[in-house]
Amino acid sequence: MSACIEYDAAGRMRYHPDFHAAHKKPWTNKDEQFLIENYLSLGPEAVALALERTIATVMGRACSLRKAGKMPPRKPKDLRHKRARNAS
Repeated sequence: MSACIEYDAAGRMRYHPDFHAAHKKPWTNKDEQFLIENYLSLGPEAVALALERTIATVMGRACSLRKAGKMPPRKPKDLRHKRARNAS
């Protein structure tokens, strides 16, 4: 591995070339379909690692897909991420 892994204030991994090979590459239909099918069950961290993208990018794409009506809206219990629920 080249550089040290860094995390932001929310505990999300920042861009690292060894883990985010698809960084700045266009989204394919297959990537979007994987995101739609697995986002709620796996969570943004696991989906980000599977797609080799940053967590922030995956969360942003999920938001865009929801606005476009391609992804179901979050359920009320999903309004706060499990990491935030466990902290309180």
